[in-house]
Order: sequence, then structure tokens, then C-alpha cells
Amino acid sequence: MYGERDDLDPPRPALYGIPPDAIADERPDRRPEDAKRIGLSRHTEEGAVVHFAANLDRTKPGHKMMAWILLITFATPALYTLFLLL
Repeated sequence: MYGERDDLDPPRPALYGIPPDAIADERPDRRPEDAKRIGLSRHTEEGAVVHFAANLDRTKPGHKMMAWILLITFATPALYTLFLLL
């Protein structure tokens, strides 16, 4: 009890066959090519949105609903501004 370290993560199965302690170069990079080219990663605000949207799966209903929510969220200010200008 007192001799065990509690700051270590318990062993868990590897994701996609990649051990959790693998370095970043060994992990698959699922970012779109344009995001890689301009340097967006999931550690930036814009890159986090791109990373989130790129991981949505169109076959899952929850992911499809989230894609519509994202579309409405980002399109509403543009449509509102366009409405005010007209």
C-alpha cells in the first residue's frame, strides 16, 4: 500500500497496436494534408477543431449530428452578418 507508486498509469491495452509510450513519430498522423502543410496540430485552437472534425465518422449517427452542430455553429455568424449587410 505505502510502497506502491500511485502516480503511474495502470497498464492498459495499446491503441491500434501502438504502445502508449511510443514516441510521437511512431504514431499515425490523421491530420488532413492541408493542415499538415500549414502547421496546424491538435495543440492549437484552430488545429483542435480540425482534428476533432477530421475524426468524425459519417456512419455513426452521433458523429453526423455533431457535424451538423459544427456547421450551424460556424455558419450562423456569417449568415447573420450577411443578413445585416443586406
